[in-house]
Amino acid sequence: MIKKLQHRFILITMSCIGFIFLLVLLILNLSMTAASRNRGFHLLAEHIQKKNTSKPHAGKHLPPDETPPGFIEGHRPNDWFNDMRIFSVTYNSSGEVSEVSTNNNPNLSESSLLSLADAILKKPKDKGIISGYLYLYIPSEEGISIYFLDYAPEREMSMQLWSICLWVGLAGMLIILIPVIFLSRWIAKPVQLAFDRQKQFIADASHELKTPLTIITTNAEVLENTLPDNKWLNYILEQSGRMKILINSLLDLARLDSRNERTAFRSFDLSKTVRKTALSFESLAYEHEKKYVQDIANGLSFYGNEENIKQLVTILLDNAFKYSDINGRITITLTQSAEKKRLLVHNTGKGIDIKDQKHIFERFYRIDNSRSRQSGGYGLGLAIAQSIVEKHNGHIGVKSDGQNFTEFWVLLP
Repeated sequence: MIKKLQHRFILITMSCIGFIFLLVLLILNLSMTAASRNRGFHLLAEHIQKKNTSKPHAGKHLPPDETPPGFIEGHRPNDWFNDMRIFSVTYNSSGEVSEVSTNNNPNLSESSLLSLADAILKKPKDKGIISGYLYLYIPSEEGISIYFLDYAPEREMSMQLWSICLWVGLAGMLIILIPVIFLSRWIAKPVQLAFDRQKQFIADASHELKTPLTIITTNAEVLENTLPDNKWLNYILEQSGRMKILINSLLDLARLDSRNERTAFRSFDLSKTVRKTALSFESLAYEHEKKYVQDIANGLSFYGNEENIKQLVTILLDNAFKYSDINGRITITLTQSAEKKRLLVHNTGKGIDIKDQKHIFERFYRIDNSRSRQSGGYGLGLAIAQSIVEKHNGHIGVKSDGQNFTEFWVLLP
């Protein structure tokens, strides 16, 4: 239970940290993508303004003493590189193409650029992005001009930044995982201490109650010989018997919670043990006129505590007989499923509601208090069964439609 608490704490903490990290990373990536796009549109606007206010140099021979346009005074050093990434298509007032500029880019043909421009003309917008290119759509009295910017460098830079941030974040989460593990242990210490004290109290109280209970029962039995058919003595013996069952159940839980219980494990014939335990219920089935079916595979061996497995089968069958309907059917099945042993105990009768199924293995939980008192139950049987299964690294569960049947299943390694 404490291990599950620690694992749940680690899972929730790391999930929250991971969610916050991904959220920050997403916001950062979106903001940088938006910033790079705005920068791209700004470069296009600057290029258009420069083109409209300065003399074009394209196609002209520069004198030896003249500086290229990207390096004239007042321009940034990388303006030349940015200008080489800008392409344009110009239409005259009749809608015919008057100029196509690819800046001699070998990766972009005039036909490809015209296809992009035609797609924009079908649904014109002032600016946008198409096939990895940013564009500005500028109508005028002379016609229409569409300017494109190759957005690949910014896009690649964003992807690289995203990848770097992701790997750095994953490495950071692995580093954070170490103190989270130690923090979970520190947080679970008071719970572990309280749980250990509770187990010790249950064990000590049960042992202390056994002696006076034995004396009460013995004296009542002696008095019964001298005062036969005395209803008061019968009440004492009846309640003493119920108290004995409760104390033994508490002792069983305390023993199963003990960390030293695994020392009693050994290999044994699981099929033989289950069959022998199941046979003891045949007389009960005959007495209550219930159909009892046993389908137990032969030759299945298991490494564990044989007495615990007997107790597990007894609890499940006892529960099935108690809550099956009149002339009902009880079936116990043991099979090999892949590398696991599968034990099923099925009974007809009133099932278990879905809302109760999630609590059925809790200690002292009873679906129907009046029914439990009549059957002599305290809500500990299935809790003991779960402790036995978990002690053997197995799984236990219940399946029921809430009306016609109940089936308990156990998977053992």
